[in-house]
Amino acid sequence: MKTILVTGATGFLGQSVVNELLKNEANNVIAIGGRPEDKVNPLPENARLRLFLLEDLFEKPFADVDTVINCAFARSNDAELLAQAFDFTERLIKRLENLKVKSVINLSSQGVYKRLDIGELSTEESPVVPVDLYSMSKYAAERMFSVSSIPNITNVRLASLMMPQRFLYFFVQKALKEEPFTVTAPNQYAALLDVSDAAAGLAALTSLSAEKRCRTYNLGTGTQYSLLEYAESVRRIGAQFGLDVRFDVADNGTVVCAGMDCSKLMKDTGWQPRIMKDDMISMLFKSMVK
Repeated sequence: MKTILVTGATGFLGQSVVNELLKNEANNVIAIGGRPEDKVNPLPENARLRLFLLEDLFEKPFADVDTVINCAFARSNDAELLAQAFDFTERLIKRLENLKVKSVINLSSQGVYKRLDIGELSTEESPVVPVDLYSMSKYAAERMFSVSSIPNITNVRLASLMMPQRFLYFFVQKALKEEPFTVTAPNQYAALLDVSDAAAGLAALTSLSAEKRCRTYNLGTGTQYSLLEYAESVRRIGAQFGLDVRFDVADNGTVVCAGMDCSKLMKDTGWQPRIMKDDMISMLFKSMVK
């Protein structure tokens, strides 16, 4: 049996990671997160799952942890919140060193990379030029882990996850009401990743021995689409639901490209993303119609 500890385990990504890890009966999971009663989707009851509050991590003994997946970090550009996240990361690293943890998979962001030209994808060797304060903070956290005494560190640079705050939700919401929406940045390119695919990719990494993991992996779909392409797909798929989807284009001149080459992770683990653009949009329509 392998014991995997997940921080941020009651967050949006953390819950999916825990559920994915439990699919492998060779895994025991220690979930570190907030109070279960505060969460919309509580973690499942499972004999191989133990749930602890955040403060328990620094107070209770945890023996024979094979790998830690660190999902805990403020998702914000607020300097005060990011400073608190740094304080937590420093405490976490010291605690994991004391526990003699063998390996850590630390979640970082695709935002650490330099902005791309249209059609380009960032590789793990691409220049690091963080695009905002959050991305700079994630890169700094990468460096903090990399200089720790933990034997095996892997930083996973994650694509933007599909969640209710994303533009695609707004597009589909408007489509369902048959209200026109406006695409203000048709030349902004994105590559949204379904949270279940992200969780499966991280779980696949835990099946790879720590010594064989690379120091850095990109985790995304390996594609990129413009917001205009997303809007066109919403119109086409909405028509399949009998909807008259209309949108306007008001180009504000923004040209932003995001997308990562994820072939290294795919090659090393055999993982492949399952939910691509059209699948994601179809799933959104189905779930929001219900």
